[in-house]
Amino acid sequence: MPKTPRTAASLKQAQVLLQQGRREEAAVMLRRLLSTRPDDADALYQLALLQADAGAHSEAYFHAMSAIEANPGNVQARELLGRIQAETGSAEAALSTYDEALRIAPHDARILFGRGVVLQQLGRPEQALDSYARALAIAPEQAELWCNHGNVLFALRQYELALHSFDEGLRRMPGVALLHFNRANTLNALGRVTEALAAYDHALALEPGNTDMLNNRGNARLEAGDNGGAAGDFRRMIADVPGDARGYNGLGMAMEAEGALEEAADLYRHAIKRAPAFADARHNLALLYLRCRNFSEAWAEYEHRCEPSGYRDNLRKDPASVALFEKIPRWTGKPVEGTVGLWSEQGIGDQILFSTLLPQLAGTGQAIVCEVDGRLLPAYRRAFPQLRFVAKADPPDSALTNAAAALFFGSLPGLFRPTVESFAGQPRGLLQAAPERVAHYRSRIGDGFRIALSWRSAREGRLGRSKSVSLTDFAPFLAVPGTRCVDVQYGDTVAERAQLAQAGGAGLLHFDGVDYYHDLDEVLAILEACDLLITTSNANAHLAAALGKPVWLLYPGERAPFHYWAHGGDHRCLWYPSVEIVSAPELDDWPKLIAHTAEKLRARVAG
Repeated sequence: MPKTPRTAASLKQAQVLLQQGRREEAAVMLRRLLSTRPDDADALYQLALLQADAGAHSEAYFHAMSAIEANPGNVQARELLGRIQAETGSAEAALSTYDEALRIAPHDARILFGRGVVLQQLGRPEQALDSYARALAIAPEQAELWCNHGNVLFALRQYELALHSFDEGLRRMPGVALLHFNRANTLNALGRVTEALAAYDHALALEPGNTDMLNNRGNARLEAGDNGGAAGDFRRMIADVPGDARGYNGLGMAMEAEGALEEAADLYRHAIKRAPAFADARHNLALLYLRCRNFSEAWAEYEHRCEPSGYRDNLRKDPASVALFEKIPRWTGKPVEGTVGLWSEQGIGDQILFSTLLPQLAGTGQAIVCEVDGRLLPAYRRAFPQLRFVAKADPPDSALTNAAAALFFGSLPGLFRPTVESFAGQPRGLLQAAPERVAHYRSRIGDGFRIALSWRSAREGRLGRSKSVSLTDFAPFLAVPGTRCVDVQYGDTVAERAQLAQAGGAGLLHFDGVDYYHDLDEVLAILEACDLLITTSNANAHLAAALGKPVWLLYPGERAPFHYWAHGGDHRCLWYPSVEIVSAPELDDWPKLIAHTAEKLRARVAG
């Protein structure tokens, strides 16, 4: 039925009332109109839109469906129906609605946008990205599209592309706090912390009370080493929203970084009290307990690393592998019929650290299949011929997914290391280098006290800075008479060695034919051929310690970068008997520490 001038005027007036925020008056007018024209698709759509915006989803759904029945070509009503279905948890139905709408209007950016949102809800990021890209080709001026496009790219860890999307959105709408916030998160993920902090400042200037922004800026300040600034952000969160556990957790991290361990533990406990399922706070408390050697409480909290949290993402590169692990019964340490699968987690250093429990585990007689970094398969197989090893992969080897029970390597200490005294069972050595390769490198290094040097961690950010120096900083070690120094640092060290030579430093032997990242069996042989490794906290420390080689592990000012390098006053590593910790409160920077260690080395070589 064609609209009368009066009907058209009523619809127009209802729209004006909606624009003015006079929702109840608009609803009365629309209902009055529908009482005389119950099949008016436009009025039905307007009433459905009003109800959807008010959260009255059932009524909105009914009127949107009625609008579509009255006019099957009403694309606006279909787009609204998809939105209602998405907001009420019917994502698959919403996707079907959007797809039907696209068949009618294939170039409608709003429909493509809504479809992208639903695809994100359904966990189909690549398809969502395609939907947003199609929408942007039609309506590139829409900042919200750029924002969602960037969010999907961020979730896919395509950070440079995500940054471009957020920048495009800000170019069109520079006053949108969310775009500044997302841009800051992306810069932080790229390691561009200074730029990230400036972007967080922009976001907070637009939304000063936003606790999400304060939390992320506080974390970025921690990463930048600004513990005081971070503490300020987290204290502000606690004052503004005392029920938000993230404020206590963040302040705990800031206090721990400053060495206030008891205060940090109290803050983590406050966070857990407010949010018992807050796995990040539980994990932080676990690491603090481990640092303080409170193993009886630490390991139970450490298990929370596997729960949904920021840390869970670090367990495996592919989250789908964690999901596969969780489908298998958890091994409790008691004998089971069949095989137990030990799954690798975190980085190579963590894998080696937790592998120190393997000798004790092998003695239980339980059938075990162990997943280890493929670069170390030969070494593990030489050391433990009675165990089965498979290479770490995503998806995991079928020997793991078909096992009767499963455990992550990091859960082994909870079974076997409940006290400090139980660490008496730690093996002196764990892995074995190939004997013929050891003899080869020993002859190439030559006579003298053979010292392997490693000075840098691949880790970035705050922890990376605490674990890395330059090769020129290590120059005093090369000047010690009677030594032969060998570069075992992974990564490209050509420029650093050239700089050392130009500065008049002594020669540093490097085996150019070895890929120090991939050829770990060769690296093990080089380390075995040496008498001592002097290193910062990095993978080489774990490799040498697993061989049982003497290791001097350096960090300034007794600020151990990880719990396992913290000592109990004897400067020995509890996990690796061959590791000596070289640190002291007064040796609070790298130059002091290295000078002290060089004198220690002189005495060692001379003695």
